Amino acid sequence: MGIMLNQEQLNKIHKIELICLDELVRICDKHNINYFLIGGTLIGAIRHKGFIPWDDDIDIGMLRSDYDKFIEVCKTEIDPTKFFLQIPETDSKSADFEIARLRLNNTKIVQEHRKNLKTHEGFFVEIFPYDSLPDSNLKAFFYSYYFKLLKRIVGIRMGYKYKLKNLFNRSIVYTIVFFSRLIPLSALYKKVANYHLRYNKSDSKKVFLLGGAYDYKKETHARKTVNEYDYLEFEGKNYRVPKNYDLFLTEQYGNYMQLPPESERINKHPVAILDFGEYESI
Repeated sequence: MGIMLNQEQLNKIHKIELICLDELVRICDKHNINYFLIGGTLIGAIRHKGFIPWDDDIDIGMLRSDYDKFIEVCKTEIDPTKFFLQIPETDSKSADFEIARLRLNNTKIVQEHRKNLKTHEGFFVEIFPYDSLPDSNLKAFFYSYYFKLLKRIVGIRMGYKYKLKNLFNRSIVYTIVFFSRLIPLSALYKKVANYHLRYNKSDSKKVFLLGGAYDYKKETHARKTVNEYDYLEFEGKNYRVPKNYDLFLTEQYGNYMQLPPESERINKHPVAILDFGEYESI
């Protein structure tokens, strides 16, 4: 079932994750790479001027061109004794080939749904690239649906545990997983890892977060919504956010300022293993 984190544990996790966030920002500022807070991190900046108290991670967005530049400069920019950039090229066992994680060495936070993966599991910030979509709504919908389906198939075969609440969807996915075993995992992985890049050379007006948890409608934004920036306070420092953050969040969450019921104010990722390492007394 995993550990449901208490507030003391969450507070320590937040402090450690800020170490990773500040390293990311240092690199981005040095190399003129645009980043922006997204998801619960952005909501936290607006609603709490910091973490949502029960949130357990930091989410960062980048347009694909900035994301690729960030990956490249990290090869020489980060201190490998302290940080680890987790991408398929550096950690082949990771099932999340469409995002990156900047992890802190000598720590461990293994989320329950990842406990069967043999990967680096240090504390982290997640970095999500926004990719171009075809301008046709119908084509964009099927493109995004097909990618997410393929992603789940590859992830399940690698040991990732997805929460598929809908019985119909779960039946479809696991049926396809069964028959997909006729295809070598390496070949399937390569197909999916390159699939989300197919429209990035086009001058699309829309971008989509293929690595996000939500569907096509909630994860799609006009490009101009995510390529203009402002700054908001988050845990005592100013970080970059989409300039029209109200539209950005409303498209994804609706009324994002409304607090969830008290019963739902818990961390969303139950933890199987938690080790603060040298940061135990942070």
